[in-house]
Amino acid sequence: MFRLIIIFFIALFSVSLADDEIIRAEIKYNELSAKKEAFKNIQRKLDKNSFKDYLKDPDYKENMELIKKNIFLVELKRELCPFYLRKTLASYSVTYVDKPYNAYYYNILGNLIKVDYIEQNSYPKKTLGYSRYGNLISVAFSVSEEEEFVYDEKGNLEAHWIGGEMINKNNKEPKILKLKRGEI
Repeated sequence: MFRLIIIFFIALFSVSLADDEIIRAEIKYNELSAKKEAFKNIQRKLDKNSFKDYLKDPDYKENMELIKKNIFLVELKRELCPFYLRKTLASYSVTYVDKPYNAYYYNILGNLIKVDYIEQNSYPKKTLGYSRYGNLISVAFSVSEEEEFVYDEKGNLEAHWIGGEMINKNNKEPKILKLKRGEI
């Protein structure tokens, strides 16, 4: 009888430990599996009217002044991200607080170059890039905060980001570019 009681408590203790275990699963992606997911059910053409109000940066003058002063967050309105080429402003993006899943990219004259639409907020997630004419020009598939695959409109791998490093699209010699926010 004593043995039965001990076996019962051991079994009970084992079950409670098993209930407390957290099961974690992680999906690994390679170039082809990420491409398949990235291009699943995407819209290849957008109606230009969906972003007509942003063909010219509505806050162009103010944004240029703020970027010169290194102010990138406009209180409760928008976030700016400048991109420099050899220490010269080449372009910038604007993300509005009321449209956090859209990013508008402008040249230094304030003309729209590209619009990004983030499809979902959790990982994995897709970011679809469209030209000012509404044509799909890029698809980014973010596996996690640390890893992203970037494809052109035809599905050719352009880049594979791991952390802050970009492996070149040919994936030959491990040529790594280290970019920081605001650098191109």
